Amino acid sequence: MIFPAKPTALLLATDLSARSDRAQARAIQLARQWQASLVVVIAHSTDGEFSKSNAYHDADASADAPAPESPAAYIQRLAQQTLADADVPLMIHVVDEAPGPAAARIAQEYACGLIVTGTSRSEVAMRMDPGSTLRWLVRHAKRPVLAVHDRVQAAYRNVTVASDFSNPATQALQLANAWFDSASLRTLLHAYEIPLSTLARNDGPRETSLQALQEQATQQAQAYLLQTLGEAAATWQPVMQAGGPVRLLREHARSTQTQLTVIATHGRSALRDRLLGSVADRLLETVGTDLLVVPPAL
Repeated sequence: MIFPAKPTALLLATDLSARSDRAQARAIQLARQWQASLVVVIAHSTDGEFSKSNAYHDADASADAPAPESPAAYIQRLAQQTLADADVPLMIHVVDEAPGPAAARIAQEYACGLIVTGTSRSEVAMRMDPGSTLRWLVRHAKRPVLAVHDRVQAAYRNVTVASDFSNPATQALQLANAWFDSASLRTLLHAYEIPLSTLARNDGPRETSLQALQEQATQQAQAYLLQTLGEAAATWQPVMQAGGPVRLLREHARSTQTQLTVIATHGRSALRDRLLGSVADRLLETVGTDLLVVPPAL
């Protein structure tokens, strides 16, 4: 898909559990902000439990007889009640299939520009967690996936894009620039490597070389922003640091109160592509912010 300036339709993959409320709230907030429609997908679990815990039922008493309602109908009614105050164009799909493929299929059917999900599970719908649904969506959905971690207070105000200056990372930056133009703080974070020969030098020459590397990386980032975004480059703050990207993203998120971290699914090398799953999983578990994973635009 070719990423639009802002999505006209979003997909929320949810299991209707309490922890899914955060993903639901963010999906509604973004749909309102972008004036987009919201497609809700709930993957029905055939072994779900619909009775209240510790409740007593007398099969012979008509008052205790279960309502003539299928599990799918129950979920549909529950979803309509849960989303009654969404105040956005809404479509609800209850499906009996794996949540990842179902979300990807329906997102394509409705031309949804973004898939929003959380890291929750419940007994009513199929399990949703970083080890299954999110991993599948990140690797196969062919459209941006937003994993919601935090409670929703307002629109995103502090957004960080991790970049290695590759083409996929450039597309992720351009998407973030267009989608989150209302954020008051937008940061481009680049992790660069320090040659071993530099670290092996004596204190004075080493510090001089480290400072030169930092200045070079900052100048490169400024030129990259200008070339990629034009006048909008002035609204982005480049932060260049030496070290591994996962650790730097975690530390940057903690020190700056980043609300949204944006990463691309492909880097400069095949090795980085193969390591994507473990990197994304580690970020989902440790970065401490909402995470937007952007695949290459087709």
